[in-house]
Amino acid sequence: IKSDVEETINNLQAARNLLENGQLDAAAARASESAFHMGSALLLDEEIETNRHGDVITLLQEIFVNGRLLTKDQGGDLSWLFAMRNAEDRAASIRVTPEEAHRAVEIAESFFEAAKVILEG
Repeated sequence: IKSDVEETINNLQAARNLLENGQLDAAAARASESAFHMGSALLLDEEIETNRHGDVITLLQEIFVNGRLLTKDQGGDLSWLFAMRNAEDRAASIRVTPEEAHRAVEIAESFFEAAKVILEG
């Protein structure tokens, strides 16, 4: 769990720096990676281990959104962030807009804060 939280923090910081430098695609990718690691930490806390992004988002929805530890809006935001990452993987020619990059980083930051509360609870 600790290493996933550390990866989350590293990816969030990198996402912020990349966003400031106008590297929108990379910022969004790092934001998504941050959410993946924080989601993995939450799942490990539930004694569930997976290393596939698709499994992480599905399990987050089932356990934490349906279990009301995360809001439906947070679940929707995470789904958007993971879907955006998948779209980037499939079509590198699709550029991330400034608005999408900012939203991606905001979602990752918000999820980090919410997940910390869950882990500390």
